[in-house]
Amino acid sequence: MARMTGGLSTAGKVRKQTPKVLRQVKPRALTGRSKKRLQYKKFLHSDDLLFNGRPVSVNSYILRKARGLVAK
Repeated sequence: MARMTGGLSTAGKVRKQTPKVLRQVKPRALTGRSKKRLQYKKFLHSDDLLFNGRPVSVNSYILRKARGLVAK
């Protein structure tokens, strides 16, 4: 039978050594319908849907390249 490494005297060693960091107050993230609405506004109601004065598709290569979504 294998023996256990470390005794009960060292239990909780790592947790005691780590410094206490206070929890940050963050703004509440949008969920559900409001999140989808924000995504829609961000992607479809932006000024970069025009290329040389012509309307471009949302999934166009030029647009994806400008947003950094194209694999290199």
